[in-house]
Amino acid sequence: MANKKISDLTAAAQINAADLLVLEQQDGTKKAAFEDICKKVYVPEITTITGDFPEIAADDDLPTIIGKLKKWQSDAITKIETYILQSKIIQTYPAESFDPEDPDDPITAALHDEVVSGLLGYIMNQSILQVTSDHGVLAADYAILKREQMASYGYFGVEWDIDNLMLLVRAGKWDKFAIGDFFTETTPGGEKIEWEVTGKNSYLHCGDTELTAKHVVCSPRDCLQTYYKYNSTNTNAGGYAASLMPSNLETEANKFSSKLQGYMTNVKRLENNKGAWAWAQRRIFLPSVPELLGQLGWADGYSGGGFNQLPLFVGGNAHILKGSGYQKGKAARMWYWLADPSAANTTYFCDFSDRGNSGYGGAAGDSGVAPLIVLS
Repeated sequence: MANKKISDLTAAAQINAADLLVLEQQDGTKKAAFEDICKKVYVPEITTITGDFPEIAADDDLPTIIGKLKKWQSDAITKIETYILQSKIIQTYPAESFDPEDPDDPITAALHDEVVSGLLGYIMNQSILQVTSDHGVLAADYAILKREQMASYGYFGVEWDIDNLMLLVRAGKWDKFAIGDFFTETTPGGEKIEWEVTGKNSYLHCGDTELTAKHVVCSPRDCLQTYYKYNSTNTNAGGYAASLMPSNLETEANKFSSKLQGYMTNVKRLENNKGAWAWAQRRIFLPSVPELLGQLGWADGYSGGGFNQLPLFVGGNAHILKGSGYQKGKAARMWYWLADPSAANTTYFCDFSDRGNSGYGGAAGDSGVAPLIVLS
């Protein structure tokens, strides 16, 4: 028989499972059934072609983290889709008759491999979506924690719509917003006020009438536009309760929008009334010296307030030093009144200086106010 070139041979119309093929193997054998060759072909598992999970650095901000996660997800899904397309997984159901109960039936075996490969692709895709979702939540929680830790260093938080913020407050989802986050109030008279989250549940269970509602304490980033005096003359007799200040602050509260006033809550506070203290119910009030500074300053042991320094003011003066008016539009630095009469004399009330120190001033002097409100 004369030798022929491969190109001279008649092309096979089809290849059956039992057809023999000639091949050269290391052990010297020369033939193999087509079916056996097919079974030996390596089908890569889907896990070997997904992208590596991205490295997230400690100083990555939230947009960077989310960007890395989205890119990883996109790359992995593209690889899965490419693999499925290349192997034509479950694109057509076999037209030939076959025995689905016979694992040796070549059509059954091929369909089995396609189904398994498709299932692997689906499972991996679902896993990617779940991992991305889980890490997105963790990344968001990390960003909130980072904002809260940085507040005392001079970091200002993110802005909220008040209704969305209060949905979280009422649900007790304290980990979904940060101390130092804020909302902007525009009064009917046109004054803008940036209210910062100053404490979370800070007065819970406090008062001779217990406060049980979930709440946040808020303070203005800068003093309100209007200045006030404690009394018409330089006297601190009777302390906070006997002064003009409770009425002054109610005047301010009545300027606020009806929406903000709807969230404001009455709380019971121990007020320093110069040599005495008493419970009083307020919906707007000045911070006591301990609430602002964590110590008594020029006040005395009758300084009750909320009994603890509020979290926004711990660790630094960034949120204690204030200007006057919206975004310091009226004054870049402003001294402002606190809730306590000075312990050392009969004419002064305590204040916080525009120079960054605890101080006091004559009761008849006009000064800034940065009141606290409780929202629930």
